[in-house]
Amino acid sequence: MRIKTSLQMYLYMLFPSSRKVVEQYRAKYRRINDILLDTPRILDLAHGDFCRYLSESEEGRESRYTSEEILRVLVVMFVEQDSYRDVVIRIEDSEFLRKFVGLGFYKVMMDFTFLSKAYAALSPETWQAMNDALGHYAHDEKKIGGDDLRVDTTAYETNIHYPTDSSLLWDSFRVLARVLKRVQQERPDLGLKHRYHVKKVKKLAQFISRNAASKSKSKRRKVKGAYRTLIDRVSWIVSVSKQVRSQLVLGFIDAPELERYEPLVERIIDQAERRIFDGEIVPADEKLYSLFEEHTELLIRGKAGKRVEFGHMVLVSQTREKFISHYRALAKREPDQDLLPETLDAHRALFGHDPQLLATDKGFYESMKKLAELSEDIETVSICKKGRRNEEERERKSSDAFMDGQRFRAGIEGTISVLKRAFKLFRCLFKGFKNYAASVGCAVFCHNLVLLTRL
Repeated sequence: MRIKTSLQMYLYMLFPSSRKVVEQYRAKYRRINDILLDTPRILDLAHGDFCRYLSESEEGRESRYTSEEILRVLVVMFVEQDSYRDVVIRIEDSEFLRKFVGLGFYKVMMDFTFLSKAYAALSPETWQAMNDALGHYAHDEKKIGGDDLRVDTTAYETNIHYPTDSSLLWDSFRVLARVLKRVQQERPDLGLKHRYHVKKVKKLAQFISRNAASKSKSKRRKVKGAYRTLIDRVSWIVSVSKQVRSQLVLGFIDAPELERYEPLVERIIDQAERRIFDGEIVPADEKLYSLFEEHTELLIRGKAGKRVEFGHMVLVSQTREKFISHYRALAKREPDQDLLPETLDAHRALFGHDPQLLATDKGFYESMKKLAELSEDIETVSICKKGRRNEEERERKSSDAFMDGQRFRAGIEGTISVLKRAFKLFRCLFKGFKNYAASVGCAVFCHNLVLLTRL
């Protein structure tokens, strides 16, 4: 049985420091501690997931760590931008943080492997509910108001290398070869005697990557021939994988890795053949950009120095106090203007009314008809139009209220920068879309926690 909470150590009994920066650091965590104690709904939500998804003793032995201790360690990890290993070291060596987490002086700090399992136990829906609970607390305490709302989207990258056909084919071969070699070692009774020649395949991929941009006709012919050989080798190893998996199935043995990778590798082979040999332009929605993070999307942003990114778009809406009242990680990119209804619905659910000011960038603009519908309920709608403007639109854009709204809108860019720099939202190091979306929720939750310590 997992215990939800235990008596917390008293954070205010430490000797005061003569350094102002140390006292500010302690004051931040003391305020976070007070907020978490004042919103027990947050712990209830986390406790439910920990009880459902973290392993328990079959004999009924109580778990060593309470749900509250686990949740507080995860908060420290994101606030301090630490990895699993680094946060274990940080808390173990800090008397103050040990008290904040609830470990006291003598309780052993949890291992980073357990911490990674605990983080994976919290679903994106739970983080969303925890953020909603924090939003209601901030509203009830009159720390945030719902008169002003600004909305924007940003790209959150997945942790993949730049995807080229040769690199994806090489990933496919080496991963399947690694799994099959392990099967040969663990199951000698299957009689597998394949030699995979991994180094030769690697040299093929390296030759292609070094010469793919060559303008020499003879070199391009050699690159095309190397591609044919590389694709043949990857197709061969997929056929071996299917043969091995069928033998394992006959012995009632699961092969989840082979089952997962085979269809992905076949997609990689198909898109490479279509592009290289058929001269087809494969649509971006049909492409696979990573063997490991198959949910990754191509995001054409058109920004200087970074024309394309690989990951997903994240919707963020924020109040005047910089509190993030709503967010969503988009599994598939949607037009910005289609995101406004859900944003306004979330705002009404939290504050009970529409904002008086709605400010976004021009990506959210759809038409004057849609703008007129918004203006019926919202006093000032500050959304620029793309392209040419008529006299009415120019007059609207030059009004004081509209310009004030655009100045207010620009502030969300700073919040997005803070999320990327200070709350680990620059590149997702967690695997799978579930953990990707959960990391967005955790970053927003910790951002709002730290923000509330200053309001």
